[in-house]
Amino acid sequence: MLTLHVLGTSSAKPAKDRSVSGSFLNAPGGPLLIDCGEGMQQRIAGHDRWLRSIGSNERTRISKIRAIFLTHGHLDHCWGLLPMLHSMDKDSRTSRLEIHGPTSNAALDWVKENPGDIPSEDSGVHPGDLAIQFDWWKKHGGNGAFNFEIDWILHPVDEIGLEGIMIPNQNEIEIHAYVTDHGIPSLAYCFSTPELPGRFDTKAARLDGHDEEMIRTMASDAQNPGGYRGPIRSSRSILISGDTTRNVPSFSRLNSQIDVLVHESTFDDSLEKEAASYGHSTARDAATVASQMNARMLCLTHFSSRFQEVSHLEEEARSVHSNSYALEDGDRISIDSDGTIRLERKQSESWHLIREVQES
Repeated sequence: MLTLHVLGTSSAKPAKDRSVSGSFLNAPGGPLLIDCGEGMQQRIAGHDRWLRSIGSNERTRISKIRAIFLTHGHLDHCWGLLPMLHSMDKDSRTSRLEIHGPTSNAALDWVKENPGDIPSEDSGVHPGDLAIQFDWWKKHGGNGAFNFEIDWILHPVDEIGLEGIMIPNQNEIEIHAYVTDHGIPSLAYCFSTPELPGRFDTKAARLDGHDEEMIRTMASDAQNPGGYRGPIRSSRSILISGDTTRNVPSFSRLNSQIDVLVHESTFDDSLEKEAASYGHSTARDAATVASQMNARMLCLTHFSSRFQEVSHLEEEARSVHSNSYALEDGDRISIDSDGTIRLERKQSESWHLIREVQES
């Protein structure tokens, strides 16, 4: 099962009831964080307190995060990282933490040749490139100052083809990264569960006269002895776009693979030119991408602070992809192993179901 807690839906700067980017993914193998805008540690902790207050078995704990995936180096997506690392250390974390992000080979070369310097405009290196940021963070308490090990892992977008890359060593979940188009090295991440054997029908095995020892033996065998397993449970996936225009060549190659697409929709139809100019998407752009990749549900996020209300973005997206929803801070998106997708919204003392989609 994949469960994404969306803890920031505003672009560039916080807006009323909306924080900047960051989502907490409960996944097989342990929790993951996707982007880490300012104030992220407080948002995670506040959401965890709310989950505890409603008696939920699910949690969003900073201490349990095993890896962080940054989509790019703009501050509304990463400025909360270093403070959160300090808090992890003060909370006596000892387990290793991976931090992934995109870069360019030019930026990696710059850091080697000009450690600690900020690239000039004529250098060909964007000053917000995560190679520059990682170098700075390491020098300001992010390397060797903590009681836990940090693996700073950069992925040069120059070396990533249309097929993307698989992030290695991610036990129990597959993570693919795809190059996006934002004017700065940027990545989208797709999180997929492995294919699972069908559910074992213990009741049927008992009715056929098998004893408990034989049932345990058969249930442990994924090859389905006795024919008591249901159909294979397909891989489940959620793709998070980060900031991008709609023109991502890799996305057009994806089909029949994505359950949920979380796609930025910074602007509406009236600001289509601004979207293209600033490396962003409109809601209609996002819906076009979702339709092209045959995503079962589209969730819109990263809204411009000029929009106090975003229902019109949802309407624009639905004119292209009918199963489109504008997210709010605190929303939960879950995908069960049977393919059921649920979008739920926080109320004062419970979740409110916005939409449930069953596997067809």
